Amino acid sequence: MYKYLIFLLLICLTSKIYSQNEWGGTPYGYVKADVFLDTRQVVNVRDGHVLLYPAPRLEANGEDANEGLNFNILAIQSRFGFRIKAPDFLGAKASGVIEGEFFGSTNTDIGSVRLRLANVKLDWGKHEVVAGHDWHPLFIAEALAQTISFNTGIPFVAFARNPLVTYTYKTDNFKAMLSGVTEMEFPSTGPQGPSTSYLRNAGFPMLNLGLRYSIDKFYFAANANYKELKPRLISDQGFKDHNVTSGFTANFLMRYKTDDFYITASVLQGQNTFDLLMLGGYAVKSIDPTTGVWEYSAMNTRSAWLDMQYGKDLTFGVFGGFETNLGANDEIVGNYYARGITQNKDAGTDIDYIYRLSPRIAYKLGKTQIATELEYSAAAYGKRDNKGKVSDSQEVRNLRILVAAFIFF
Repeated sequence: MYKYLIFLLLICLTSKIYSQNEWGGTPYGYVKADVFLDTRQVVNVRDGHVLLYPAPRLEANGEDANEGLNFNILAIQSRFGFRIKAPDFLGAKASGVIEGEFFGSTNTDIGSVRLRLANVKLDWGKHEVVAGHDWHPLFIAEALAQTISFNTGIPFVAFARNPLVTYTYKTDNFKAMLSGVTEMEFPSTGPQGPSTSYLRNAGFPMLNLGLRYSIDKFYFAANANYKELKPRLISDQGFKDHNVTSGFTANFLMRYKTDDFYITASVLQGQNTFDLLMLGGYAVKSIDPTTGVWEYSAMNTRSAWLDMQYGKDLTFGVFGGFETNLGANDEIVGNYYARGITQNKDAGTDIDYIYRLSPRIAYKLGKTQIATELEYSAAAYGKRDNKGKVSDSQEVRNLRILVAAFIFF
């Protein structure tokens, strides 16, 4: 970790020298401290820093053991990066970016440096190629929700960063993009738990077609994404398992923006969206009685979110999101590999829907910003049917009070 930080420091110190030629670079980032209080236990990542949704009721002699205050202070979202300008390559403008933070890659290495972005861009004007580690195409970074919380609208927003190669054709106000995407830090799940092996064993990457269009104060974006996973190579009876599970996901986003106001709205219909930190995944729909080979059915999910903000130095904003579990298209006879669905059908801890409303206020003076956000979340838990659809659900709710301080550079 220290070698990585020293390397970035040397780049920053020498950037002015390089800029005298065709090389150049700009360091950027921020230090952030988060103080937050929850009114119940939540399903989360990194000691509660990323809140997904409230945890289900935990019976304890007629009381809910998961109801009660939970407090923490963290600075692991602090990040650093470097934008690189390089000499032209084969007639293209060459540039790159590398970015990291102290969030860790798993809950066990919290506080360690993890890679956020690392990519090379070659721009020929109307044609552009980006290769490396970047935002998943379904996460539309040009119009992300400006929440104070690190969750950025998770799990209503499709959120992941992935190794990819993207080709873009662009004009003044239009872009068409085709991406091949693999997995690293945000993997799909399966019989061995979360792993990148299921996508790798399928033999080809996720494919994403994206469209972007802007006119005046409006911005529109749409994506169509397809992926296949091979959960197993061999059955429990020792037969080779060729079967894969596939998923198709599409989303649409619209933003209206002026100098001191914006509003963004997005909808998503998805299958097998575990890797996007959303509800969903897949399940076993049949088991061959002789070979033990499995067939699969993708879980369906639907989400919608809206984010709006007014102001410049002093800003007022609000985020709202809703996501629902639509179940599978087939009856399920085996295990579920999905977020929001447990293996115990009768436990009453499967998710029907979740929602969130989070107003915020932030004040920025120079390079320093102080902000607060109230995050009201609910999850409806119940029992699922044979297709994984939940009914007769009951809501549990959480209120998070968040105060954050930033220094940008």
